Amino acid sequence: MPSAAMNLEDFLSKMPVDLGEFLVPATRALLLRRVSTRTRDAVEKLHCRVDVQPGKMIRRMYGGENATAADRREAVQLFLVRSLQLSFGGFRLRSFTLHGMVIGQPDSLNAMLLHASGLQVLDMYNNHIDDAEIGGVFASIPSSLQVLRLARQWINRAAVTPLCALLARLPLLEELDLSENYLNSFGMEALTASVASARLSRVSLGFNHLKSRFWNEHPEIGIDRFVLQKLDVQHNMLQGVFGDSIYACVRGSGPALHDLNVSYNDLRPVGVSYLSAAIRGCCSLRHLNLAGNLCGDAALALLLAAVNPTESAGQCMPLESLDLAHNHLTGASARKFHQCVVGSVLQRSLRSVSFSYNDIFDPGALLVLQALLPCAMTKLGLAEVAMGTPSGMSLAGTMLHWPQLASLDVHGNALCSTSLVLIAQGMSENKSRQKSVMFTGNWGEKECSEQLERIMRGGHTHASLAQARS
Repeated sequence: MPSAAMNLEDFLSKMPVDLGEFLVPATRALLLRRVSTRTRDAVEKLHCRVDVQPGKMIRRMYGGENATAADRREAVQLFLVRSLQLSFGGFRLRSFTLHGMVIGQPDSLNAMLLHASGLQVLDMYNNHIDDAEIGGVFASIPSSLQVLRLARQWINRAAVTPLCALLARLPLLEELDLSENYLNSFGMEALTASVASARLSRVSLGFNHLKSRFWNEHPEIGIDRFVLQKLDVQHNMLQGVFGDSIYACVRGSGPALHDLNVSYNDLRPVGVSYLSAAIRGCCSLRHLNLAGNLCGDAALALLLAAVNPTESAGQCMPLESLDLAHNHLTGASARKFHQCVVGSVLQRSLRSVSFSYNDIFDPGALLVLQALLPCAMTKLGLAEVAMGTPSGMSLAGTMLHWPQLASLDVHGNALCSTSLVLIAQGMSENKSRQKSVMFTGNWGEKECSEQLERIMRGGHTHASLAQARS
């Protein structure tokens, strides 16, 4: 039987040149190139590109139970040196990924970035680079970059200036992720005034202590000059009455906007009302996360009217996911949601819905379940919504209609043991490969905990029974 290397060689040698780029597994790239002239010739002919990320050996060396600080430094250095060797070889690096490691001396990383002239994707999530070194890393990033992910990179005010310089020389940038840093409002100049790319369409700024008042006071660096497909500003301090730039960005993005996440800010009823007006032109919106804004029933009614305007049924947004958790909603919102969804395109498009942590009680939960019955649901959140036996039994009966349901959260309700068992059986028998169920805190759980565990083990379903017993 031919080896994997020979199979790849044969495939590469027969690949027509006009098919363009071909991705070679980074873990084998160096080995293949060293042992075979046929592979080297094919690489040069096809201009192969490589996606580089730490392999199992590097991850094991770095994250092993007995790994010392010296072992971790050695693992990181070995990976960076191999990446540098690739950048010198016949393979061109397309993407470079490095997550959750401490980079003590980034000389090899800088050298690799300098020689990776065609690099398109750089993903550096949750790494630790000294403040004194991070400017050098930014300066080494090639201008060919299209995707820059620097989430949880500990970027503070000291790194704002080199970050501004980097963004100013990336004319092809399409995606920027600066989530979980320390930019705060004044550091926003790094995102806005310095961005040179006219292609920027996906922006993530979650967990950055951003205040919307700052954008109003500095309109020249607002984000409303971008036409976005994705905007993520979750877990900030955006206030509804000072959100003009955010709303202008949503309005200006119009049909291009697919994903909007404003969860866990401080929009409240006024802000959600403004946002409802802003999204009316976003007819292609697929994902909307409004959780944690305390909007209340009246503001949500305006939002749902924007999602499915009665005067023009053809403009209903084909949402795939909608998160309304933690919003001080009652059964009135559940009724409005039912009216919005039933008979609309939402019954064909919705896949993920959350009403968790709202007081909709049994009547509201029944309306939500009835509205979602024809939907091809993959995720449902009804945690701590005061569900009882009627809605629990209704959910159990509905499980047959959702064969792809992978995640269900109904913890903190008053579901009886019968409904819990039936729900568990429905989850265990559906077609989803990876399943997750949250049952903790329900009244009838203790009576049937062992039975639930047997059912879910048989269906390879992950559930929080250990938490319940504790």
